[in-house]
Amino acid sequence: MRKGFNKILIILMSVALIGLVIIQFYWTQKVFVSHTEEFNGRVYQALNETAEEINQKELQLYYTRFENVHNDFKSTTDKPQVMSSQLIQDSAGTTYITLTRYILERSVVPMSEQYNDSLISANLYSQEKVLKIPKDSGANMIQNLSLDTEENFKNSTYTIERLARLDAGNRPIDARIDINALDSIFTKQLRKRGVQSHPQLAILKADSSQTKVATEEFDLKDREYTIPIFYDNTDKPQYLLTTYFPDKQLSILGPIIPIVMLTIIFTIIIISVFSLAIYYMQLQRNISEIKTDFINNMTHEFKTPIATINIASDALKNDKVISDHERIRYYADLIKQENKRMNSQVEMVLRMAKLERNQVDIHLQEFDLNDLVKKSVSTMRFIVDNLNGIIFEDYQASRSLVDGDAFHLENTINNILDNARKYSGENPQIFVKTYNEAEMYVIEVRDEGIGMSKSVLKKIFDQFYREETGNVHNVKGHGLGLAYVKKIVELHKGQVYAESEPGKGSTFYIKLPTK
Repeated sequence: MRKGFNKILIILMSVALIGLVIIQFYWTQKVFVSHTEEFNGRVYQALNETAEEINQKELQLYYTRFENVHNDFKSTTDKPQVMSSQLIQDSAGTTYITLTRYILERSVVPMSEQYNDSLISANLYSQEKVLKIPKDSGANMIQNLSLDTEENFKNSTYTIERLARLDAGNRPIDARIDINALDSIFTKQLRKRGVQSHPQLAILKADSSQTKVATEEFDLKDREYTIPIFYDNTDKPQYLLTTYFPDKQLSILGPIIPIVMLTIIFTIIIISVFSLAIYYMQLQRNISEIKTDFINNMTHEFKTPIATINIASDALKNDKVISDHERIRYYADLIKQENKRMNSQVEMVLRMAKLERNQVDIHLQEFDLNDLVKKSVSTMRFIVDNLNGIIFEDYQASRSLVDGDAFHLENTINNILDNARKYSGENPQIFVKTYNEAEMYVIEVRDEGIGMSKSVLKKIFDQFYREETGNVHNVKGHGLGLAYVKKIVELHKGQVYAESEPGKGSTFYIKLPTK
């Protein structure tokens, strides 16, 4: 996959993912707003029904109190009548309303069947009712009762309701309504509409100041829903019924929490899958590039021994060489050496393939790791001496017996030593040290070579990875050595890591459990 196309694909996938997430959160927000509006509507319905029920209960008391008057008015509403009222206030300040109704009752009496004559008689009846108005009734009530008296008292229902407003309006609000009864009625109305929240209630004056009628935890500054509950005779609100819900958000979110949770879960899954897809796309692209580089490098590595073998083979065909036994032996050794070199490279690739498939055989046996390290150092010393370098040895480990595979561990140490030699430049100086750390045997290999940056340090144990300068690999190899080291050490339940700084060399640590 081309690099440019890969970037375009990632950008398109990112835009699609961001758009999907925005749409999901947009619809979630719309659902929340819709549920909030629905909740508000149900609360206002419950408040209106509560106010109506409270008003009707208070009015019913007056209907019961003036039941006889109401029945009298109702039974004679179709007859001709005249209404009059008189206000009387005694010396004690008590006001009496005298209601007088004159009813004309007509009757027809037949006088003669022959002439179809009849006699019309009219009887005039009067009804009088005295209503006592409490002493604390205000002047406004008296004034209002004196206005349009005839019209007002023709309808007894209107008259009693008007009287109820006037009379009840002069009583303290806490004498008119009990907070527990109010809370019970409102809660019943809420439950009827599917609202499970627990309200805080209060009755306010017309100027929104608080009265004594309120729940214990009511806080005026938190009020949210308010409607009128009692009116005066001018139809202006005397009191307000107000409420709020401390658990409102939970009540609104309750029905949509499953949807929100599913949305969040699916969004996380989509983002995770998308991130993994991008990660593996990048990983596959990097692996592809590394493998291509590995194949090119392997091809280059094979060219030299193949060319050498080809030259040696041609030389052996020369008549002059055939007669010279020394030169034949020389070319034969050269062919064998180059063949061994190619074979070792192939073996390394096959060995890593087996490690990747967990097919490598580890034969554990007890041996002294100090002896194995000394053997590897001895082999490497011959190469380092030829480069005018030096290896410093310091064996401090007192516990060096381990259970392991000597063959693979020797290859591991050789790889670390060879790596230190390759990246030390001319006249390499390598420091080898062993010591015990808790229950571990530690091999420390330090060089004073070119060192590595932190970004390189994170990748050195990856398969096929090799540090390079610019576009050219400065050191021969296939990028398999340190990957092989890590696999073998992990199979022995050990640890391997490195510390390095550019220009200051590198230090590798191998830790293996001792017996």
